[in-house]
Amino acid sequence: MKNYVMNENEQFLYEEEGMYNWEDWCRELDLLNCNGEHEWEYRYHTGETGRENLFSQCTRCGKKGEVGFLKHSTVPNFKEKIKLGEINKYDLKLLNEKSPTFEKYNAYRSQKLEQNKQVEKAYRKEFYSEYMKSDKWKAIRLKVLKRDDYLCQACLDAPAQDVHHKTYENIGDELMYELISVCRDCHFNRIHKDKV
Repeated sequence: MKNYVMNENEQFLYEEEGMYNWEDWCRELDLLNCNGEHEWEYRYHTGETGRENLFSQCTRCGKKGEVGFLKHSTVPNFKEKIKLGEINKYDLKLLNEKSPTFEKYNAYRSQKLEQNKQVEKAYRKEFYSEYMKSDKWKAIRLKVLKRDDYLCQACLDAPAQDVHHKTYENIGDELMYELISVCRDCHFNRIHKDKV
């Protein structure tokens, strides 16, 4: 996916708490860019078929008018005014620089969510590593091994040396049924075989 660097206003609004919603983000960006007072001007854009389409565009933020295509009759002598240079071409550069686009929003949002995931993953890994060394975990581990008579609950054959988390949802505050005693062979060659 293409990386997007938002302008300062877009980034500021996106990163404020709760500003993940596309509509809210656009509305707030409008207020920031134009104080809610757009300066509309008629603009034309030549489509792929060669047809000239009429739009209204804000000359400050590049936003396209809410209506979309306008009828040519909205501007008397529309085509003549284009030839005379009285109607400017739709400013795509201004639109791309200032106005939010759904593609940019989603790409940036995906980047931020991925960054947050990586930070969360690093935090969980660090927390887990520290937790495994704690006296609390050592006491829980011993309790589970005793409950299971030091017998591997995966193969019911070998002596258990490890305690396995069936889920990591309550890590640090586990419920006893979320933990089972297992031997090293079952733990690393059967349970975690895809993770090693």
